[in-house]
Amino acid sequence: MTVQLLAFAATCLVVIVVPGPDFLLVLRNTVRAGRAGAAWTSAGILLGVFILGTAAALGVTALLETSSAVSTVVSIAGGIYLVWLGIQSLRSWLRLRREHAGALVGVKGNHMVKDVGTNRWSCFRQGLLTNLLNPKVVAFYLALFPQFTLDPLSPVAAHLVLAAAFWILCLLWYVVLVAFIGKLGAVLQRPKVVRRTEAVAGGALVGLGGVVLVPTP
Repeated sequence: MTVQLLAFAATCLVVIVVPGPDFLLVLRNTVRAGRAGAAWTSAGILLGVFILGTAAALGVTALLETSSAVSTVVSIAGGIYLVWLGIQSLRSWLRLRREHAGALVGVKGNHMVKDVGTNRWSCFRQGLLTNLLNPKVVAFYLALFPQFTLDPLSPVAAHLVLAAAFWILCLLWYVVLVAFIGKLGAVLQRPKVVRRTEAVAGGALVGLGGVVLVPTP
């Protein structure tokens, strides 16, 4: 069992650390709401991971996958949501380019003050929905869990243990990420960094949403 858990943890770490929609969203909300934005976005992501991991372990997501209509609806909703978030970032980038530095959210010294329009609930909701509506997360669970057996546990118990292990690894990663971002808070609040981050995150989110929306041949 120990060997299986270690192999599972190594696989999960690769998946968790590789940048994706969740990471882009955390970075985007950091420049908008500072460290609190990163923390609340991460909290939403972690709740999504918990919900989907538990559902996968109990076989709920497998049942949903058997319904092509439901799977298609979730994929379309997820893709549209990512595109919408990306467009919001691109609009913010264009707005910041037009306005004098600090005219939109204010400037204090050489650093940009947090955007009061991005509150904690908004960050939390975005993190949660981005995770729940990502069809690749469901596919990840369904593909990965059956590859690992934790004898003498039953399949359901083993999958629950794997889901818990994955959630704990995600928690550790986001704790480290938020702490690191906190150290860079002043840098990330600079007007030039904010503009570039909005542009990069916006373009990437639109692109990822487009990939989700384009049907696989």
